[in-house]
Amino acid sequence: MSHTRPRGWRRLAVLAMAPLLALSATAATAQGVWVTAPPLPTARTGVTGAAADCPDGLRGTCVYAVGGGGGDILTAYSPSVGTWVTLPPVKTPRVGQTTTTAPCPEGVRGDCVYTLGGLFALALLNTVEAYSVETNAWLTVRSLTSPRSNAASATAPCPHDLGLRGTCVYIFGGNDENGPVTTVEAYSPATNTWATLAPLQTARFNHAGTAAPCPGGLGLKGTCVYAIGGATTGTPELASVEVYSPILNAWQYIPDMPTARTEASAATAPCPDGMSDGCVYVLGGLNGTTGLTTAEAYTPVSNAWVTLPSMPTVHRQFGAAAAPCPKNTKQDCVYAFGGLDAAGVPTATTEAFTIERAKGGSKPEPKPTAKPTAQPTAKPSEPSAHPHPKPSTHPKPSAHPKPSTQPRPPVDDPFEDTPLATSPRTGADPTS
Repeated sequence: MSHTRPRGWRRLAVLAMAPLLALSATAATAQGVWVTAPPLPTARTGVTGAAADCPDGLRGTCVYAVGGGGGDILTAYSPSVGTWVTLPPVKTPRVGQTTTTAPCPEGVRGDCVYTLGGLFALALLNTVEAYSVETNAWLTVRSLTSPRSNAASATAPCPHDLGLRGTCVYIFGGNDENGPVTTVEAYSPATNTWATLAPLQTARFNHAGTAAPCPGGLGLKGTCVYAIGGATTGTPELASVEVYSPILNAWQYIPDMPTARTEASAATAPCPDGMSDGCVYVLGGLNGTTGLTTAEAYTPVSNAWVTLPSMPTVHRQFGAAAAPCPKNTKQDCVYAFGGLDAAGVPTATTEAFTIERAKGGSKPEPKPTAKPTAQPTAKPSEPSAHPHPKPSTHPKPSAHPKPSTQPRPPVDDPFEDTPLATSPRTGADPTS
């Protein structure tokens, strides 16, 4: 099992990748191409994505697809082995969850894939569980102070002076029993504590989230958390984007996305050729009744958006992650997997955007699409609608014979659960 980890914002982008057994380029520009990757073992909507080191028996970095379908599915794809495997299921089945990768709670080595909130049997959850790649087991960690579904999450340095320490898991927005909320919380694995932070300026749900370098043009430094698009009361989809500075414990607006959307996904990765490093990629989603293939990137250095080649197929309510590209680990890719297709049918399709980088020199930065306001006025809205759970239930894939992977012996859990002792169930390895 590889323990080579990216540094800085690249770690916050949590890497994942799928080696392409049969690459098929579908768009070609100076900014990159889309290729078709091996699909998920099972078509599922409402899946959320993250990436971390692979569990024992696989190699390198894996992309993790959490939930969707039956609500408790966990699958991982190893770029080195070229195989999807089914891992121990989430302890609490749920839909409308959000997922991110961060250090495991104190006393557990390595990184964990966290799944937060959501719905079970139409009841809102405050449950938070973390999958340890070291033990191949789920841990139950301290619950959210505010139950919710359809929120977004990201991993970034903890805010200052709030009793938190190290790297934090952020959850922001979503729905409570009354509708969209502005609530923001951060969890410190190092201290096993939650803190309530400055709220979003726009209540939003079904939005995307990621962490990336702060916009320099706003006078912010370090790493920021991005809340992107989504929906709110009276507005079916938003183009607005706001960023949170852990240093200031405050949210500010940045220029709107070119395309308003909800049910999209986001990841942070190197910028396309001609743009400074560290971009926020926003993919797919829904605008009105139209499923989107649209892909756009925001560069914090220039505080501007650019439009990228469209995805080959529609994805909404899906997972996304950034990772090294197949067969050439010096390149970076952004992946989209699962969700609903153009017909509103659950899909297993996985696609990857290969980011083309400058080979010599750099092109001028794009001009900002809008002039940001340093201290924007809040856009309050009174929530009135309760969301409907999105994912539908689908059967789990049947196992295929592959070498079984035995988990490492569980470590002593400082929290309230017992690690699962189940070895991974090996899933299908279809190719496109």
